[in-house]
Parts: sequence; structure tokens; C-alpha cells
Amino acid sequence: MRPPAVTVTRSIRHEEQTISFALVKTDRKTLGLTVRRDGSVVARSPRRARESDVLKWVAGHADWIVRKQQAVARLEPRTPPLRYVEGETHLYLGRRYPLAIAHGEVESVRLAGSRFRVTSSADAPAGRVKELMDDWYARQAHEQFAERLDACWTAFPSVGRQPPALRVRRMRTRWGSMSPRGSMSLRLDLIRAPDECIDYVIFHELCHLMHPNHGRAFWTMVAELVPDWKRRKRRLELMLA
Repeated sequence: MRPPAVTVTRSIRHEEQTISFALVKTDRKTLGLTVRRDGSVVARSPRRARESDVLKWVAGHADWIVRKQQAVARLEPRTPPLRYVEGETHLYLGRRYPLAIAHGEVESVRLAGSRFRVTSSADAPAGRVKELMDDWYARQAHEQFAERLDACWTAFPSVGRQPPALRVRRMRTRWGSMSPRGSMSLRLDLIRAPDECIDYVIFHELCHLMHPNHGRAFWTMVAELVPDWKRRKRRLELMLA
């Protein structure tokens, strides 16, 4: 069994401000840096990396961190929390559909015409409607993501590789990931985004089969497979902010 990740809080000085971040030490081989949608910063490093080297590396990316935090701030106000009530609109594959809630003995969720039609028990609160919707989204995500992975795989230079195993997960800070063993994880929330955004994330992760880090060769390959990846990424960030 692998030891659990170790998380500590660290900070660096950049110009006139202090940038605090969570430093997560895991079994990974490379350094990674993420600015979350709430503006918080997470750095990930190999367990054996010297902390002084990690701090220096983060400091070298301080300008990037500030730009990302400013971009996140410009996305405000974020989409208000969903209430799961009659008439409220919900995203599915890039389109918005209003909820039509009915009461019945057999609970179900259907996408019928231009509406989500949810049937729940007569005394079901909004929380139960959310549970039904979450279950429906999860089933659709497994089906739709598998289809999109198959389509993307045909365009990917796999050089004899087998397509990666696919997992759908509830992820907070990443749209997808590729394990060292070649297993792809996609974030459940992606089911709300258009196919072109889902494909961008899939291609991004597939490129990690060839290039584990985010170096120049990695982004060159992404651009070859998805020439407009920046537009798709921006659309994804704005749609699901």
C-alpha cells in the first residue's frame, strides 16, 4: 500500500504580496502547480524533492500564479448554487434544459424534448431531486465519455497501444488525469460541457501517454490534435465556472 500524501502549508514572497499555497508531497515524479477556482494554490511534488527546490520552482511561477488568480477573479459572479426546483435550468452537453418536476410512485429522470422531466415521490424535497439528477448525470457520463474516448482514440497516434481504462470521478480541481499505468480519469462535471470541450480534455490526457509533463513537446502535440484547444479550454472554464 502506498503511503498517503503529505500536505503542508507554505508561502513565498512576490513583489509586495505573499502567496500562500498547499504543498502536497506524493509518489509523483514531476512538479505540478494548480490555481483552483476559488483562487487557492496547490503545488504537488515528489516526496524526495528538496523543499527549498520546490519553493524556488514555485517562486519562478509566481507571475503565472498571479495571472491565474486574476483570471479566476474575473469569472465572478459564479453560477449561483442550484436549488433543484421547477423551471430551474441545468446543463447537459453544453445546452440548458429547464426542470419539470412531477410526483409519482416510480422515480425517474428523463430528457424529453427540451426539458428534464423528473418524477419523484410526493413528499420528496429538493435534495431528493438532486440525488436523482446526480445519478442520471453519472450514468450518462459513463456512456458519453466512453463514446468520446473511442472517437478521440481513432485520431490519436497510439502506435500500437491499447486505449486507456476510463474512470469517472468527482474531482474538484482538475478536469482529468492520466495515471502512470495509463488509466484515464475524467471529472463527472464534464458531462455538462459540449462534446468539443470533453474531447479537448480527453486529448489533453491522451497526450500524457507520450509526454508525462507539460513541456513544449506536450503542448505541441496537443496543438496538432486540437488546433483550437485554447478556445475550447476557455469555453469550458466559462461554462462551468
